[in-house]
Amino acid sequence: MQILLASFIGNGYFLIRPHYLPPTTPIMKMIVHATMSLILGSILQAQTLNILPGTNNVPISSVFYTIDGITVHQTTEATSVAVTRDSPVFLNAVVVNDGGILKTLDSFNSLGAVVTNLNLTSSTKGVGVFKNGSITTTSDIGAFATSLSGITQNTDLLNYNFYDSVGGLPGSTTADYDLLFAKGLGSDDFVLVSERDGNTFFSIVPIGADGSVIAGANALRFGGASTLGTHQAYDWNSGYASSTYLSHQSFGFSVAKVDKFFEGTAVAPQTVFGFRIDNNGEADVKFFGLSDNSFSDNPNNPNKLIPEPSSLLLSAFASLLVFRRKR
Repeated sequence: MQILLASFIGNGYFLIRPHYLPPTTPIMKMIVHATMSLILGSILQAQTLNILPGTNNVPISSVFYTIDGITVHQTTEATSVAVTRDSPVFLNAVVVNDGGILKTLDSFNSLGAVVTNLNLTSSTKGVGVFKNGSITTTSDIGAFATSLSGITQNTDLLNYNFYDSVGGLPGSTTADYDLLFAKGLGSDDFVLVSERDGNTFFSIVPIGADGSVIAGANALRFGGASTLGTHQAYDWNSGYASSTYLSHQSFGFSVAKVDKFFEGTAVAPQTVFGFRIDNNGEADVKFFGLSDNSFSDNPNNPNKLIPEPSSLLLSAFASLLVFRRKR
């Protein structure tokens, strides 16, 4: 008979190889197969992977912004708040070091992204959407839901979801909401998160083609397992902050590759159509799906219709003015 032997080879990886045993009794075969199933199951089980500077992230080398129609190339991260403003600061592109290869991520998977499965309610306190100086809170849950979906459809850092002095959040086993993209993310695409002050955490798990969480996939916990000091939990300090709302807290970025959802699991890499977001760390966040190639040839989300061009004409025109997309 043949069994599989697992040998630890370091860095979280195991070498699986066949090994032949002489014929034995049926009961011994059953015992061996059951034992190996337990071993392989424990090796390949899903994990929560912390995304921190130097741990499971893709390092940022430089960042491009569009501000008042002018492209700004930031080649070194800020050390403190450098600019305060409430007018838009559009993220244009991010250059990352992907395993020694510099890649310019300038295609954004934001057109048509929506928020669903919202578990925040009008009783939730301290949660809202900041947009260029105006604030929408959960006290008007309908307006909040609309504003929250709007965050996902632009690249403006000054339009994000905040959690400040909160109350009435969902329980620890209930997600805050789902984010669905009109186009799927492949394993070679990237996730960028912006977090105000770069100091706290939240988790995302991938959503598949059926609209459900992909069973057995890893959770990615940006910012680690606990709140850290200012800009210690994220890779890049942008230096940009609001001029009217917590102006001492600039936005920090971290990037992870989509294939991290499947690393070390028994789940075959597959297209990711969204994230389920659990914000137990009360992070102040904005999400970006990014790539160094256009998303035009990525699969359509079967659970999210791509909006008609006529409904997005003004939005698309504005996007062309403020950032470029790689074709």
